[in-house]
Amino acid sequence: MKWISACSKFARHLRLINILQSKRLTSISYHAHAKRFLCHQGYLKSSQSVPSQQLIDQSVSTYLEHDGNELCLVMDDQQYRFHASWLRFCCQCPICQQEHSTQRTIETHKLPEECKLTSATIEGKDVILRWQGEDHHVGRIPCDFLRDHNYSADGLSTRNQQTKINTYMTELPRTSYDEFNTSQGFRQLLMTIIENGCCLVEGTPTKPGTVKELCEKIAPIQQTIYGTVFDVKANPQPINIAYSTVALGYHMDLMYYESPPGIQVLHCISFDECVTGGESMLLDSFLAVEELRKDSPEDFDTLVRIPATFQKMHFERDYPVAMRYQRPHIVLNHNQEVIAVNWSPSFEGPLSVDYDCTEQYYKAYRKLANFIEKSSHQVLYRLRPGDMLLFNNRRILHGRQLFTLNGGSRHLQGLYLNIDEFKNRVAIVNKSAGINRLLTRVGNQCYS
Repeated sequence: MKWISACSKFARHLRLINILQSKRLTSISYHAHAKRFLCHQGYLKSSQSVPSQQLIDQSVSTYLEHDGNELCLVMDDQQYRFHASWLRFCCQCPICQQEHSTQRTIETHKLPEECKLTSATIEGKDVILRWQGEDHHVGRIPCDFLRDHNYSADGLSTRNQQTKINTYMTELPRTSYDEFNTSQGFRQLLMTIIENGCCLVEGTPTKPGTVKELCEKIAPIQQTIYGTVFDVKANPQPINIAYSTVALGYHMDLMYYESPPGIQVLHCISFDECVTGGESMLLDSFLAVEELRKDSPEDFDTLVRIPATFQKMHFERDYPVAMRYQRPHIVLNHNQEVIAVNWSPSFEGPLSVDYDCTEQYYKAYRKLANFIEKSSHQVLYRLRPGDMLLFNNRRILHGRQLFTLNGGSRHLQGLYLNIDEFKNRVAIVNKSAGINRLLTRVGNQCYS
């Protein structure tokens, strides 16, 4: 009776009573856990034997289900389930993954048509796996890898909460040039851009070329049809509407690229007091489209379904351009969450969709345009010499108010950083600081 009572107590302790009652846990795995628990509780001396298989890590156990189609891993008082096919393609043995590059080397076409497990055991911190029809292959996957990448409802929800945008940009975050030059301040700047979409660095040198020097510390400069570093100042014959004094409505840059620039940086070299107007405008596009979804779900759905045409057709320039790309204004993932917004009215070409979609599109298009222009969350700011504004061009809409020079000067230098290179830099900086978590979505259409 003492043995039975202790075993029941053990089962409750590990929160696995439901598994034991359904007889899903093998007796070998159960007794391995039981021996460890009973010794700790004093019911059994460590020298006494309990029917078991000696496991190196007795806090972890495995068992197969559904004729080898699934594996259940019990670890840290939690139960994780994996399909045999998922495990096969995540195998990290030397045959399936190159050690140094960590790249997968599985030859998919050579795998058996049916993927079933024949055994799963624990060896150290790894799960050792064997599959039906692959007698000479011994698979190996770290337990930590399985825990971190488990695709249970809770696992997916936890990762989704890390990547979900929870903070919308409604005011301009700021930091100083001195902070930018510290490791902690630099990391905080990058995370502010990731989470809020933008950040202003105050007090930078006003020497031309400073923007390139500073931003190369973040990521490689992205080459575009405007070169690497471009000057934003009034020109009598501009190759871009920004190179004039007219007002610029809210937009994103270079939407006619397959992969538009990620981070845009504008460095203020001069902005004389006599210049009137020219304030910079910022608005979080993700906030605007969520407001549209709440107020007018049909129009929201229209802008998800019907693609707009973005184009740049300009032959009378040193570098002639003929670029065209169709994409919807709003992109959703499999969970119906917004993962991208595409908005650039000045660079939209003729709509090219089915006849019956045309009126739906323009009705919804005007609705979103009104939400943007009348938003109460707009941020206006007059740049000062030494200000360096960094913002996520895939998320933050930007614009500029009309200005008059009055004999003065308004000169900004700008550049772009690729969004993937930027995310990579943030992840590496975080890892160096001991922070291992997924980054908030950046609007580049990544589903997670």
